[in-house]
Amino acid sequence: MRLEMFLPFLVGYALAVRECRAELMATQSWLEDEVAKLGKELAAARAELDRSRAIETQRDPDATVYS
Repeated sequence: MRLEMFLPFLVGYALAVRECRAELMATQSWLEDEVAKLGKELAAARAELDRSRAIETQRDPDATVYS
């Protein structure tokens, strides 16, 4: 590659890398938000399951919690 062609190639490559990095950072941020939402939903579902099991155990004192 001739020298006068190499500098524009490097500039174009650097811009493309910068754009890809910005897109990856945005995707990472979005994924972290989604994981946090799913974690909250999972905690709520576990709490509801625990409440449900506690109610069921109160109805049948001889039952085990995990039956």
